[in-house]
Amino acid sequence: MLKAKLLFRIIVFILIGSQGVKAQEGILSGKIIDKNSGEPVIGAVIQTGDSQHGVTTDLDGAYILKLPAGHHMIEVRMISYGVQKFDINLDPGKSVVLNAVLEEESVSMDEVVVTYTIQRSSTLSQMIERRNAAVISDGISAESIKKTPDRNASDALKRITGASIQDGRFAIIRGMNDRYNAGLLDGFNLPSTESDRKAFSFDVIPSILIDKMQVIKAGIPEMPGDFGGGIIKINTKGIPEKLTQQINIGGQWHSLTTFKNFEGLKKYGIENSGIVSAQRNLPDVAESDMRISGSYSSASDRARLAENSNKFNLNWDRSNAMASPNTRLSYSLGLPLLVQQDKKLGMILALNYANTRKFSVADIASFDGSGQVADLHDQVFNQNITSGGIFNLNYTDRNVQLSLNNLVNINTDFNAINRNGLGNINDYIEVNNKVNLVTSSVFTNHVMNYKHLLGKGFAIESSVGFGAILRRIPEYKIASYTRNPESEAFGLALGDFFNSSTGIFSSRLKENVGSASINLSKSFDKTIVPTELKLGYCGQLRVREFASRNFVYSGNYNGELNYNPSIDLGKDKIGANSLYLVEKTSDDLAYYNGYQKIHAAFVSADQKIFKSLRAVYGIRYENADIRVSNTKVGMEISHIIQSNLLPSLNLNYALGSAVNLRLAYFSSVNRPEFREMAPFAFYAFDKNAEIRGNRDLKIATLHNFECRAEFFPSGGQVLSAGVFFKKINNPIEFNIDVTQPFTTFTFENEKSARLLGAEVEIRKNLDFINAQKVWREISFIGNLALIKSTLQFEEGSHAVSNRPLQGQSPYVLNLGLQYDSEQNGWSGSLVFNRIGRRIAFVGVDPKYGDTRRDIYEAPRSVIDLQIGKSIGRFNMKATLGDILRSDLVFYQDVNNSGKYEAANDRRMFRFLNGRTLSLSASYLF
Repeated sequence: MLKAKLLFRIIVFILIGSQGVKAQEGILSGKIIDKNSGEPVIGAVIQTGDSQHGVTTDLDGAYILKLPAGHHMIEVRMISYGVQKFDINLDPGKSVVLNAVLEEESVSMDEVVVTYTIQRSSTLSQMIERRNAAVISDGISAESIKKTPDRNASDALKRITGASIQDGRFAIIRGMNDRYNAGLLDGFNLPSTESDRKAFSFDVIPSILIDKMQVIKAGIPEMPGDFGGGIIKINTKGIPEKLTQQINIGGQWHSLTTFKNFEGLKKYGIENSGIVSAQRNLPDVAESDMRISGSYSSASDRARLAENSNKFNLNWDRSNAMASPNTRLSYSLGLPLLVQQDKKLGMILALNYANTRKFSVADIASFDGSGQVADLHDQVFNQNITSGGIFNLNYTDRNVQLSLNNLVNINTDFNAINRNGLGNINDYIEVNNKVNLVTSSVFTNHVMNYKHLLGKGFAIESSVGFGAILRRIPEYKIASYTRNPESEAFGLALGDFFNSSTGIFSSRLKENVGSASINLSKSFDKTIVPTELKLGYCGQLRVREFASRNFVYSGNYNGELNYNPSIDLGKDKIGANSLYLVEKTSDDLAYYNGYQKIHAAFVSADQKIFKSLRAVYGIRYENADIRVSNTKVGMEISHIIQSNLLPSLNLNYALGSAVNLRLAYFSSVNRPEFREMAPFAFYAFDKNAEIRGNRDLKIATLHNFECRAEFFPSGGQVLSAGVFFKKINNPIEFNIDVTQPFTTFTFENEKSARLLGAEVEIRKNLDFINAQKVWREISFIGNLALIKSTLQFEEGSHAVSNRPLQGQSPYVLNLGLQYDSEQNGWSGSLVFNRIGRRIAFVGVDPKYGDTRRDIYEAPRSVIDLQIGKSIGRFNMKATLGDILRSDLVFYQDVNNSGKYEAANDRRMFRFLNGRTLSLSASYLF
C-alpha cells in the first residue's frame, strides 16, 4: 500500500513538474505545402533567426518545434524555394500553429515577412487540404464540430454538404440509401454494425475522438470500389503538440423524460457500465431438450420442458423511478513521448461514457385489402449506455511514419416497451403487450499504418488492420395479452409464433474483419510532365457467424392474470400442468454464416500536365468471393464470385491559387450484405413487421460522373457548386414482400436507376457587411443538395413506374450561423437541417394493392442552438437541441400530392420527439 502511494505521488510530481518546466516554453507547429501542387514540402527547415532552434518537416510536411517563450523571427527554407520569414509572439505554455505556402524560386525570389500572432484554426487546415486534394470531397474539422451540439460522428456528418442521418446513426450521402456508403476509420474499412442492414452505426464514434472527417465523393484507384454515395473517412487524433489533459462533464435534460417517472429495465451487476450481465444469457440447454417429441405434448414432454424452462431467466422486473438528467463524461490525454529535431513520438488516450434515458411515444398502423387492420400505440422507455475509448501511438521522423490506432466502443440499449391498442380492428381484438428488449454492440478496431520515404522518389505505404463486431440481443421478451369483444378480461396470448404470442428470443452476431495493403509509389519531378506513379494491393477477409433461438410459452395458464409478466410468467407459474417454454427455432432460417474475401489491385498516375492542370487516373481491379451458408443444416444459401475493373479519372484545373474546376468519372460497385442474402426472419417490434433476406441478390454496378467549381477566398472560407450523374445497374432496395400475409420487408434488385443532382456550399464570414472585427468572427454556413432519381423495372413489375430510388431524398439542406471570438471567449452557433421526403419501404403500384403502396418518410426540420464561453482553460457550453421537436412520420401518399397530409394520407408510423437542453463544462490541464 505504501509503495502504491509513493508511486502515485511520484507520477503526480512528474506530471505537475513537467508542466511547470514546460510552462516556460511554447510550441510552434504547422504544415508546409507547395503553392503550385498543394503537396507537402518534405524536409523544409523551420528555424529561428539566430539558428539556435530548428526542425525539419516530416512526410506530411508537418513539424513541431519547442521554443522559449517570447518573440521570435521564424525562417522557412527549402532548396529551390524562396525563403519566408514570420514574426511571432509565443506565450509561456501556449502553442501557435504556423503554416507556410512555399513558391519555387523561379516564381518568387523575394523574402516574405509576416507578423503572426493569431493561432490558425483546424478549419483552415481542412480547407487547405480540400483545395489541394486530388478528388472531389467535403469535410468537417474538429474545431467546427466543437461549435455544434454534435456529440458523435453521426451528428457531425449531417453538417457536411449532401449528407444526412437516418435513425440517428446511419449516413445518407447525396440522398442515397446508407447501403451506398463506405466507411474508413484511420484507413481501415468499417464493417456493417447491424444485423439487419448494410450500414455502419456512426453514433459509436464520439466526436471528442475525431481529428477530422471527410466525405470523398469521387473514386480514385487506391480507394475501395464498393460505394456510390460517398466514402466517409474518419481520422482520430494523432501526435499531440504538448502534454494536454482534458476532462469534460455534461448533463442533459429531455423534455419528455427528465424528472418524470421512468419505467426502465432492472439492471444486474455492472450493467450501468454498458456491459450486459451474463444473467440475461440463455441457459446451456440443447434444442432437443426444449422441443416436443411428437405432434402433441406428452406428460413426459411437459415435465421435461417445465424442468428446463426453470433454467431460463424468467425475471421481467422493471424499476419505476424519477429519471435523472442524462450524463456524459470524457477524459483525454495527449502525451508527447519524444520531441527532437527530426523525431516525434506521441500518444493519445481518450475515454468516454454516456448514460442517456429517453421516453418516446410511437403510433403504428397496419393495413390490408379491406383497410386498416391494426392501430397500436407504444410507450418506449429507452436507456442507452455507451462507453469506450481510443489509444493511439504515432511516430514520425524525416523519412518514416508509423502509427498504431486502437478503438473500442460498447453501446447497449435497455428498452422497456408498453403496447396497447387494437391488434385486429375488424374483430375488435385489443392488445396489451409488455416487451423487454436488450441489445448490445461491442466494436473494436486496430490499425497499424506505415509510410517510408525510400529516396530517389520512391515511397512505400502499408497497412494492417483488424476489426471485430459482437452484436447481441441477449434478451427479447414479449408478454402478449389480448381481449376480444366477448371477454371482460384480457387473456394471455399463447401460440406457435414469437411475433404474435408470448415468448423469448435471443441472437448473437459475431464478425471478424482483417485487411492488409501495400502501395509503392515513384515520383518523377524533373520530367516535362511531373508524375507520380503508384501501384498497390489490398486484401480483406470478413467472417460472420449468426445464430438465434426463439421460444414460446405453451400449456395452460392457471389462476387470475395480474397483467404483470414478472408474476404471470415467472418461475412460480412454470409447471408440467401449467406453463412451460417450447423451442420454435427453425434451423434453416435462424442461423447463417458469412464469408467474404476481396482481392484488389490498382495502378494510378498523378500528373501535372500543365502548370494548372492536374490529372489523377488509373484502374482498380477487385475480385469478390461472397458466400452465405448455414452450417447448422449443412446448406449453402448463396455464392457470388465476381471480378470488376473499375477505371477512374479526376481532372483539376486551378485558376490561380483560390479556384478549382474539377471533372471526374469513376466506376464502382455495391455488393449485397450477408444479412440481405440470408433467409433469416427477424420480427422488428417497432415496425410490427418481419425482415427477411433474399438469396438471389446480385451485385450492383455504378457509373459516376462529377463536375464542380470551388472558390477558396481565405481564412477557411469556401464557395462551391457542382453537378453529378449516376447510372446504377441492379440497384438493391428494401421492399415490402406482397406475397406474405403478415407485413414483411425484404431486399430486391431492380433493373436500373439514374440519378442527377446538384450541390452548392457556402462558408463565408460576414465582413462584407462591415469591416469591424465582430463581423469577421461571424460565419454563415450553408449547403444544399438537389437530387432527382428515376428507375427502370423488369417486364411485369408491379412497382410504381415513376418513383425515386428507395432511401433517396430530393433535397438535403443545412444552414448555420457561427460566432467565435478568441478575444472575449464567447462562441455560438445556430444550425438548421432538413431533408426531403424519401421512400423508406418500397411497395407496389396502387392498382395491385392500394394498402401496399410505397411508404414515405416525411420531411422533418431540426434546429439546434449552442452558446459557449471560454475562460482561460475552462470552457462551458449550453445547447438547446431539436427546438422544433417535429414528429417523425412514415406514411402512404394516398392522394399522390407529394407531401404528407394527415387528413388524406395513410399514416403508418409516428414517433414523437422531445427537446433537449444540455450543459457541459470542460477543463484543459
